[in-house]
Amino acid sequence: MKNTETKELDMVQLGSVNGGTIGQISGDSELLHKLGLMDEDFGTFEVLFDWEDCADEVEKAWNKIGITCESYATYNNSYYYQGKPVSWDEAQRIAKDKMIKGPQIGPRAY
Repeated sequence: MKNTETKELDMVQLGSVNGGTIGQISGDSELLHKLGLMDEDFGTFEVLFDWEDCADEVEKAWNKIGITCESYATYNNSYYYQGKPVSWDEAQRIAKDKMIKGPQIGPRAY
């Protein structure tokens, strides 16, 4: 039997098909907003329809803490710290470490 049923993609699935960049920009904006580096965060829908402006705002926010983010429309973003490539996870850790205020008590929560 042949399956002829078609399915519509939701915004998260569409972001995954698009190389992850929609999800990355949206996720980055959420983190950077929570850390006080951006005035707002961008949902997946907003990034889908205004990718260039959203990516530009995210790149500017990363720059505030010394991380260079190169956003791409067709594949994963690249992150650099002190001139060296870092993973997305490492970029997030650096951002959190730079923005935490006061002494850290106990193990990291992230």
